Amino acid sequence: MSLLSVTLLAVFLSDQAIKLLLRRRLGDRAIALGALGNVRTVTGRLWIRRLGPRCGGAAIWCVWLATAIALVIGSVWVPSSGAFAGLLLGGSLSHAVESSLSGSITDYICLKFWPAFDLADVAITAGAIGTVGTYLIAKCAAVL
Repeated sequence: MSLLSVTLLAVFLSDQAIKLLLRRRLGDRAIALGALGNVRTVTGRLWIRRLGPRCGGAAIWCVWLATAIALVIGSVWVPSSGAFAGLLLGGSLSHAVESSLSGSITDYICLKFWPAFDLADVAITAGAIGTVGTYLIAKCAAVL
């Protein structure tokens, strides 16, 4: 459980700190990454906000809380999933807080071959893959 908490806080604080730093230092400018793309701030909406005006802050927090409860319970059953659950929760918490406060999300890595993303997106993706993987491994080990 402590690994989940540490990972959650590390992802949340790191993502928000990077965004704050980039907003203050870059403004509307970009840092070139050569042929790959650039680093610049790009504002977008959280996917649930795209569903319409009824999907506001309360809906975001209900979804986040339900997911958090399920992931905490899952990490108690499969302790090796704690860090992955922390990645998932930290990234989604960062997006939920930012979306609740400003109505949008700031992404900052813009690759030419991929949509803009941020640390929270990377954490959510790695956390989801890792969580599903550890649950499948645990299930296979229980069957054998």
